Amino acid sequence: MTVKTYYLSEDKSVYLKAYMLDNVEGLPFCEKRPAILILPGGGYEYCSVREAEPVAMQYLARGFNAFVLNYSCNAPHPAPLLNAAYAALKLRQRCEEFGIDPQKLAVWGASAGGHLAACLSTMWQEPAIYKTLGCAPEDIRPDAAILSYPVISGVVNPHKGSFEVLLGKNARKDELAKLSVENRVTPKTPPVFIWCTANDDCVPAHNSLVMAKACVSNKIPVELHMFDCGPHGLSTCDKSTGWNEAFYLENCRQWIELSVKFLEKYMNI
Repeated sequence: MTVKTYYLSEDKSVYLKAYMLDNVEGLPFCEKRPAILILPGGGYEYCSVREAEPVAMQYLARGFNAFVLNYSCNAPHPAPLLNAAYAALKLRQRCEEFGIDPQKLAVWGASAGGHLAACLSTMWQEPAIYKTLGCAPEDIRPDAAILSYPVISGVVNPHKGSFEVLLGKNARKDELAKLSVENRVTPKTPPVFIWCTANDDCVPAHNSLVMAKACVSNKIPVELHMFDCGPHGLSTCDKSTGWNEAFYLENCRQWIELSVKFLEKYMNI
């Protein structure tokens, strides 16, 4: 396996850490692997290491090449979204170097990173995004999205901290509505896999519900798993990412295999 860091900003605060599996000679699958762009959570204040490399390792074990993005934090919208879109663009433009299939690029995000992944999946057609990057909108569209206990809405049971970072503490209702991803889903949104816990007291499960409902309304393939209990920030649900036994939840850990099967189905892997 090769691990490399690619800096995407002059001050090196935004960077992509690439985890690329070695090719197995004679196996066509290894020549162009599916890829997953990982966007950790952290309330848009930091990028959680618990939701970075440990998640990448899970997808690597299943044949994906994984790319963890350390995006702009404590920065207003659209800075993080431009980072994510630029990362997706570079992965496609340099697909041979990264050993990936440019038509099999998924995005994964947790908590605020889930909001960012959902924004990329729904706002890739915004001229302010793709024109800034000098590309076609399709160049930055993910082929599927995996959202782990995501922040979605700025108006329905919102995680206020995330939206205060993006829009400031005195954001207007129309500004909050515009960054509420359930309002941005269209028939061109890629397939979406969502999971959360019913008693999440940080990012309420209502966020996942309104996103799933928006996908259903737009006839977007969507799979939603709501587990009965578990704290926010479960990540891989085991000792490698949890502080104590409350995070070691075998039933919630099913999300990993379920999400892989979802990607295999909708990205034709």
